[in-house]
Amino acid sequence: LIWIQVAAAKAPHVCGSEKNKTLLGFSDRKELNMEYLAAYLILFTICLLTVARIIPYQIPLVLVLIYMLLRNRENISRVDYSLLATFYRIIYFLIGNLGRIPQFSSFLERIMAGRETLTAVLASQIMSNVPAALLLSGFTDNYRALIVGTNIGGLGTLIASMASLISFKYIAKENRNLRGKYLGISQPPILYS
Repeated sequence: LIWIQVAAAKAPHVCGSEKNKTLLGFSDRKELNMEYLAAYLILFTICLLTVARIIPYQIPLVLVLIYMLLRNRENISRVDYSLLATFYRIIYFLIGNLGRIPQFSSFLERIMAGRETLTAVLASQIMSNVPAALLLSGFTDNYRALIVGTNIGGLGTLIASMASLISFKYIAKENRNLRGKYLGISQPPILYS
């Protein structure tokens, strides 16, 4: 949070209007809206409890929706639903169905044995690192190698990490001329050799 404040103070003005700054939690470039910050930190903590399987996912889903409807209705229309749908399709359909195909399952078991890191790096380049981790986790007990592989794998192609894809989409939306520069900076040189 401190680094964001420092960087934002030095960065050129990005938000187009006062309304956008308020939606982001800033009513002024140097003044953080503490009410928004506190609410989102509480919601984030509740989401983390869901990831840790302490509370069911329905609770944060309902709480976030209620908060957004009451306090930030404008942000609901700003969500990139096509990206969410893409991620859902990759995880639910691709990962859920591939693991059930016996030939594919036996193939994964064979190539994973002793090569978890390399397999995770390569799989991340095709389907993104999070879906790759979900798919491959059912075929190994070597989670350390799987975590290392999917983390390294997220540094590859544009699809290797959904975060890269999201940031590229926003760069392209803001200034189409920066797309090539973004790819040149964000993609590892090994991909071009």
